Amino acid sequence: MAFEIQISPLFDFEKVRLIDTEMGVAIEIITKGALMNSWQVPFQNKALQLMDGNELGNGWVLYEQNGFKGAKMAPFACRLEEGQYVQDGKKYRIDKFYFDKHAIHGIVYDALYSIQSTHTDEQGAYVILKYDYKGTDQGYPFQFQLEIKWHLQKNNKVSVETIVTNDALETIPMMDGWHPYFTMGGLINECSLLFKSKGKVIFDDQLLPTGQMMDDFSFNSPKKIGTTKLDNCFLLDTSNHECIVENEQLKLVVHADLNYPYLQLYIPPHRKSIAIENLSGAPNCFNNKMGLQYLKPHENLVFKTSYQVFIKL
Repeated sequence: MAFEIQISPLFDFEKVRLIDTEMGVAIEIITKGALMNSWQVPFQNKALQLMDGNELGNGWVLYEQNGFKGAKMAPFACRLEEGQYVQDGKKYRIDKFYFDKHAIHGIVYDALYSIQSTHTDEQGAYVILKYDYKGTDQGYPFQFQLEIKWHLQKNNKVSVETIVTNDALETIPMMDGWHPYFTMGGLINECSLLFKSKGKVIFDDQLLPTGQMMDDFSFNSPKKIGTTKLDNCFLLDTSNHECIVENEQLKLVVHADLNYPYLQLYIPPHRKSIAIENLSGAPNCFNNKMGLQYLKPHENLVFKTSYQVFIKL
């Protein structure tokens, strides 16, 4: 069979490798955070790493300090102003991680998932992970369940599906997103970027949305990134939820379903990778309501994204 799965312990969590043995492609999924930490494809007689992942040789200890690479962001993403919001007339304040004075990247980025099932066939390999959030953060005392399916398929394609189910007895606010960093074999400056934007979210000086949008169609046709600084959120055109990063060697196509209408892009100072963050709502949506969704008891939401790389040389 062309695909196989290897599972090995790693500190208090596990590493799941999904492998295309015929093509030499492999991804590594970490059960802590349910994130994709590695994606290797054969290139010029060696394995090319497509993820700017986490060094986990000493465990999870520096994960937050190193940028939340690959994080599953729920029930909010990016910044939540002073960690506070109001739901049904009651004010809540998140306990979890703060950058300066704002809570960031949700409360499940380090959750320990259980492996529900694995499967291989001639078309691919997948793992399904599950986590039951029990309302342990006083700022979000609403129970919900996450089920995440990572699927390695033929032709260097990876897809991820998230199902969020409300296990609380009341309606709860919810958004979902991912925070992966991709490498392209060199500086991001040498890449072109393409996505269809309906506008850019206006941020204040603390990177919080003002609630307003502005026209920005800079990358509606392929444009070299060069020295452009990116730490911005865009509203995608409903007709096309693809983001394409391309250089002379590689073409990366990120395709999100309609439940991810926002695209957050970030290039770190070293400019060796780019974070392509598909989001169901804008940063601080618990307060500005931009894309915020509400889940009734036992109701669920499904979010899907796929990543595919094409080797040109």
